[in-house]
Amino acid sequence: MSANEGRIVVGVEDTEESDHAIRWAAHNALALNKPLHLVHAFVWPLMGVDVDPVPGVSGSGLKVAAQRLLDDAAQIAHEVAPGCEVTTQIVDGRAVDVLIQQSATADALVVGSRGLGRFLSIIVGSTSSALLTRSKCSIVVVRGDIAADGPVAVFYDGGTAFDRALERAAEFAKVYGTGVRVIPSIVIPEEKWAGILESAQRHLREVAPEVDVEITEYGRQHTAKELIRRSEGTRLIVANARGKHGELERQPVVSNTAFLQYANTPVWLERQ
Repeated sequence: MSANEGRIVVGVEDTEESDHAIRWAAHNALALNKPLHLVHAFVWPLMGVDVDPVPGVSGSGLKVAAQRLLDDAAQIAHEVAPGCEVTTQIVDGRAVDVLIQQSATADALVVGSRGLGRFLSIIVGSTSSALLTRSKCSIVVVRGDIAADGPVAVFYDGGTAFDRALERAAEFAKVYGTGVRVIPSIVIPEEKWAGILESAQRHLREVAPEVDVEITEYGRQHTAKELIRRSEGTRLIVANARGKHGELERQPVVSNTAFLQYANTPVWLERQ
């Protein structure tokens, strides 16, 4: 499927959101038959901080604490997905730089989300937008209910790379034994929805004929808030990280940022 078929990489931090991301990644890595790699970016050496243990104090030191964090993360992964291949690594550097490096051999980078869309807010408004513009694989922001049993949603923003996002959604739909729900952007007129559905059905008949495709019901209000409502109950939202002409945008989030920030569902940003 991807040019970078490989492991699922999770950026590990000492937060509940990170643990949530680990659980999602472990479950899906096992389902997709991919290895899981847990990485902690160790920034302290860059700041000249002594990371070695305190002499005579067992279990002390920042490096020891980082390894303990990864050990705990691996335990979470094994509890969720016994049998999943799990590796861990501490890498010196800033989180964004470390994850970009890891993306060269990954199918996806998985990160947690603090609050309502904190991660997406960061990548839109700061230098860490490089995570999408420079990464070699897709990015997953994990939030909300990771045990929902509904369809896999795919976000249609009118871009030329929709077929690729549709294929990724179908890949997960086959794993989950469910269907795909197309959610058009608020910039797409409703009179075009029937054609979008027909095109999606035609494409999946060729690449994933066992997957059913539906389009979200019409709403009285064609707004970002309505889009969020339509995404409720879905297992995952797949969206393109590219602009309409196949080029990565400076703000590497698809057109309805609020939809992806506040949807109570994990979001897979497809990076080709």
